This record gives sequence, structure tokens and C-alpha cells, in this order.
Amino acid sequence: MKIRKLSVNGFRCLLDFHVDFEDDLTIIVGENDAGKSSLIECLKVITQGRSVELDDFNHDLNSIEICVETEDFAFRKYYQRNDDLIEQNNLVAVPTPDYVSRVTGWLKSEELDTSLEENRDIIKSISRTLGIAVRSNSNVENLKASVLDRLNGEDVEIEGASFPSFNNIQLDGRHFENVSGFFKEVFLKGKQTEIWDEKISEDKTIEEFVKETINNYSQSIERSIADTGILGRMQMFLTDLTEVKIEPVYQKRDLNIDAKVKFLENGKEVSIDKKGDGTKRRITMALLEYKKEQSLLEHDTSTIYLLDEPDTHLHVKAQIEFLDTVKGFSQNGSQVILTTHSPFIINAVNPKQLRLLENNDNRSKVRYLRQEVDVSDRVLRSLGVENTYLFFSRHIVIVEGETEERFLPSYFLKRFNATLSSSLVKVMNCKGITNIPGFARAILELHNPHNIHLLYDNDASPELSELIDRLDVPDQRKYVVGEKEFEDAFSDDALHSGWSQYLAGTGREVPPGWNVEAISSLRANCQENGGKFSKEIRSLNQGGKKMSKPMLGNALAEYLEDEQLPKRLLDLVLAVRQV
Repeated sequence: MKIRKLSVNGFRCLLDFHVDFEDDLTIIVGENDAGKSSLIECLKVITQGRSVELDDFNHDLNSIEICVETEDFAFRKYYQRNDDLIEQNNLVAVPTPDYVSRVTGWLKSEELDTSLEENRDIIKSISRTLGIAVRSNSNVENLKASVLDRLNGEDVEIEGASFPSFNNIQLDGRHFENVSGFFKEVFLKGKQTEIWDEKISEDKTIEEFVKETINNYSQSIERSIADTGILGRMQMFLTDLTEVKIEPVYQKRDLNIDAKVKFLENGKEVSIDKKGDGTKRRITMALLEYKKEQSLLEHDTSTIYLLDEPDTHLHVKAQIEFLDTVKGFSQNGSQVILTTHSPFIINAVNPKQLRLLENNDNRSKVRYLRQEVDVSDRVLRSLGVENTYLFFSRHIVIVEGETEERFLPSYFLKRFNATLSSSLVKVMNCKGITNIPGFARAILELHNPHNIHLLYDNDASPELSELIDRLDVPDQRKYVVGEKEFEDAFSDDALHSGWSQYLAGTGREVPPGWNVEAISSLRANCQENGGKFSKEIRSLNQGGKKMSKPMLGNALAEYLEDEQLPKRLLDLVLAVRQV
């Protein structure tokens, strides 16, 4: 089984919230209080029967709706807050179109042989799942017809549904310290749930027996109310009362089974709690490695891992080892949903596996790749940009040349005594972008156009022109610097001063040909003949340190001041400084 989607409204900061999950590995990231833990808790409400408390209600709402969708069903549950009381309905299950198609197709198949015990058991199981009564003497053909009739109806809803038992492991940072607790999580929890499915007779499980007993008891109470005259006495106060119904509310919970985990060394019990954190982590990692090869329930060949910041307190190497382990789970067919703050884990997965949660005015929003996901994922990975910059950058600056690519981080460091990376600003050269449509689509899914800056000259390349059109950033975020190139936007004096000081700083003499008049003359010739100024200017540096575009960009950044920069370039530098 896999969890496909979660929809929530009213649980803490999750309002009209929807998120899809990958079948293998999904990493939930975001700042503190963005809603990461709330997301995990909502999954537990449906899959584990976790109770909803008063503090879970959003302060503006008195209701909570949570829906978890698997391949087969969408499971919904509603909660209502009335003062200090919480009312809840039974879990409702709605079959997915895929499930309806798969089941009806199988039942209508001419190859279906209902005389086989295996097929008869499957039909009975489907019937129970859909809320159809199944007795020991039920006719399988009649059950088959009932199932087809039920699935053929509109708005099929199953009241009082139970989320199916499944292999699951829940882990957070504390489990690395509570080794005994994690042992029980791995070895006992699945069995506690599985006990409900044990048969006490040929056609009845413990769960079915409990449900039947509760229903019979409820009916017995109703008869007693009527037979003993209680109803009549109550009618003295409630004149319109006609009957009293007892509707049982049944929710399958894990049986309260516990066990003590004892660790022995040479026959003597030792306390794991007194062992160092490194030892505890190694034990936990060993358990996780063990889980890669195990399946707790025969009918569920995979495991769902709900991991809430399990990397807490792990050093860098241990974080990577941990990720390698959970990647092994996903590669073996299991599903992992993991929240983290670790940049090492974030950077070690594919962009399409990340979900970025943001909290705006106590309301969580999620950003991730949604359109043509595989294409967008390949495009972003091909650029080699770390995920922390793709998802968390406050500003993205797209340039079209090596000079400006080197200039911006160098000037920013000198100007503000801070790196662009530490300020969450990423500079990207558009020449490395081969799939313009895929890149534009992916970036716009992860970033607001107001946080994207374009630095180019009046003679922008066709690739950049297409990117400019597709990104559709505001005009104030477009910085035109230079007629044909970035370099020609600087004055003759600025170019001369920047490179001269750079040569002096490296202990080199300034070549005689490197002077303001020569630069001015060369510029005029390039304008008249269409020459490439950034290339021709190197001829004036004969005898000096070899000039390259990155080196010139670094020299201009290191030795020029604000007043020597083109105005729009300075505007860009100041704009990306803003949070």
C-alpha cells in the first residue's frame, strides 16, 4: 500500500492544504512552524487512529477535515469543536476510480472461477471492505452481484470504515535515544494490529466478532430502554421523543501489548540508556537495516515509514548513512515520508522528491514540482544546482555571461561582508540551461517571479530572450546592463582602474597599452566594426597577467566602488541584499 495524497482543512496551520506524495521517497522541508510535523500528525490521525485534541484546531475554525488517499480508497474524517468538547464522525472511505475499475473488471472477467477458495475469499474480503454483510452461509455469487451493484452507484461511501492494516514504522529523533522503544516499534507494532485479523472461527475474525458483539449489545440496550418503560418516562420531559437509538462507534486500535527489551553482555543485563549516543545510533541503524529485508504482514509487501525529523542530533556522516538506509527502503518498494532540516539530506535527493512548506500568516502552503515532473526534475538536476538553493533561495539571479557570473558574488562579498550563498542568493548562467521551457516551468513552481532577477544586455541571446518571455518577471526585475556585452557597460576609466589595481595587487606591472585612451579607441572600433569588445580588450593587456572573463569580473568587483558601477547593476546588487 502507498499513500498518494493528503488533504487537510482546519488542523493547526493546515488550511485548504493538499499535497501529493511520491511512491518511493518524499522529503518534507521548511522552516520551523511551517507545518511539517502537523502533516505527519494528520497522517497518523487516519492511519493510526491518533486522537485529535482541542489544541489541534486552527484558532479561526471549529472544524477539522482530514482525507488520506491510497491507491484504493480516500479515507475522510470530520471533527467539530463545541466549546471544550470534540465531536467526530466515523471514518468514511470512498473508493478511487482505479479501485472501482480494477475490482469490477476482475469480477466481470469470464476467467474468474468462483469455485476456487482463493477467489471466494477475495470476494468476501471485498464485500466486507465495502460494508456488505458477509455471513458463513453467504452465497458468493450474490456477494459478487452486491459488490458490482454497490460500485456501480454514485457517491459510494463506506461509513464506519477502518484504515487497512499495513506495515508501518514511525520514527523521530528521539527514537535514536530510546532504543528499547524502537525495538518495540519494529517488532511488536505490526503484530499488535495483525491480531485483529486472526480468525476465531472459519469465517470470523476477532475484529468481526468484536463488531458483532458491540452491535448486538447496542440493540440489547435499545430493547431494554423500551421494555423497562424508560422511554415513556423520558417522554414526560421530551414530548416529541419517539425512540432512543444506540449507534456504536467502533475504531480499531492497536492492542495494548507491551514488552521489556533486555540487553545482555556476558549474561549480565546492561542499560542501553547509559550507553553513548553513538552506540544508540548504531543500534538504531542496525534495526533500520534489518527492516529493509523484512515484511511484517503477508498481504502487504511494502512498508510505509513516517519519519519526523529522524536526523535530529545526528552528525553529518550519520545523516548520510541514515539517508542511504531509507533510500534502500524506497528502492525495495517501500514508501518513505520524511521531514527534515538537514541540508545534507535535502541536497542528496532528487528535486521531484522534495516538498517545501511555507507558513504565511499562520497558513501553510506547499511548493513542489507538479507539471511534467520527470522532465522538470531532469532539467534541474542537469544544472548541478544544490536543492537547498533551488528551494530556499530568497533571490535567483540569471545571467548570460561568465564575467557577470563572477562579478556578482565577489562584489556582494566586498560590499556587505557576506557571501551570496549565506544570503540565500543563487546566480545561474543561462548558458547551462538546455531545456528552456522545462527550466522556466520548474523555477516558477518553486519561486515567485518577484524573486527572480534577469541580468542581460541589449543584445540578449535567443535562449535568454525565450527564457525572459517564459519567466514573465516584473520589469523592475529585468536589469539591462550593456549594449552588446556586460563589459561594455563600464566606463573606460572604470575598466582601466579595476584591471590596473588588480595587476598591482598581483605584483605585475601595468602594460603600456593598458590606458584609458586605448580602451576608448578600442571601444569605438568595436562599435563601428561589430567587434567583440570583451575579446578585443585583451589585446591591450599584452605583458600583463592573462585576462579572462572570470578574472576581469573578479577584478572589477574587487576594486570598483558603487559610483563606478552601471546604475542598473548597482540596483541589482542592492535588490538581492533585501530579504
